Amino acid sequence: MRPDDDELRLFWRAVQTSADAYAELVQRLAAGERFGQTQPHKGRLYQVKQRGLRHERVVSDKLQAGLLSGLELGVRVTWFPAALAATRRTAA
Repeated sequence: MRPDDDELRLFWRAVQTSADAYAELVQRLAAGERFGQTQPHKGRLYQVKQRGLRHERVVSDKLQAGLLSGLELGVRVTWFPAALAATRRTAA
């Protein structure tokens, strides 16, 4: 986090980081690596909860107050190779 960060800057930085992870995935798939893991619970859909204006104001107020100031989060990507996923399924 940087002192002048707002939610939009954080969003675009996350987009850039995601694009880097996606590019790595494409390269690894092109090299023949396989990925996948079954979801351990019911369903296949990841749902995002909708945020309203009230929620946006709370986030904005917290950012303005410096709540996240100095926060350092490294890039976090967990790759699940297909062989490992199959091992986990049979162990469960």
